[in-house]
Amino acid sequence: MSHRSTGLYRVLDRPAVYERFQTMLGARAVRKRFVEEFLQPSSAMRILDIGCGTGSLLEYLPTGVDYVGFDLNPHYIDAAREHHGNRGRFFCARVGDASAEAAIRTDRFDLIVAKGILHHLNDEDAHHLLHSARRLMQRDGVFVSSDNVFHEGQSWIAWILTSLDRGAAVRTPDQYKALAQAQFPFVETRLLTDMLPFPYSHFVMRARLVQS
Repeated sequence: MSHRSTGLYRVLDRPAVYERFQTMLGARAVRKRFVEEFLQPSSAMRILDIGCGTGSLLEYLPTGVDYVGFDLNPHYIDAAREHHGNRGRFFCARVGDASAEAAIRTDRFDLIVAKGILHHLNDEDAHHLLHSARRLMQRDGVFVSSDNVFHEGQSWIAWILTSLDRGAAVRTPDQYKALAQAQFPFVETRLLTDMLPFPYSHFVMRARLVQS
């Protein structure tokens, strides 16, 4: 892991504090656009949310999706179960580990999401996540990630804010894409600088095993 969790960062491990902080930054609009523009889910889909946090993404998904969320923070998982009830299945586990495999058995997913996760992982852990996603995905499924990013021409405000993120493994667009291409032959990318009402950069990847 490449995750800052000491000092002031520690308070964000509390679900209520984390959600208030995200809402203050404009996360609701970001999640809505992310779902509508990049996930494009249907009610018949089986969806795996890697690093689901408090399960906030589920609020923007159609009723009827078969949703599974994994996160390593037990407090986030408790909050997700309390808030969402039986709308989803939530597990405190790392995707690809034995406990996770037992939880989902032979499930294969149409859509696998890793929103704001890769920049918390070193290369080894990122490859583990992407390899697990490939193995758990339907052949015609889609893997979608979104992370903050360092890039040429970036606003200095965006650069400073990104440098202060809890994730200590923020990469460049080429570095993120190289990670995905090690597992998926077809990778589409978008660099976005207009997701929030202040200067900030997001890098979105949509990866497939077969061409759409």
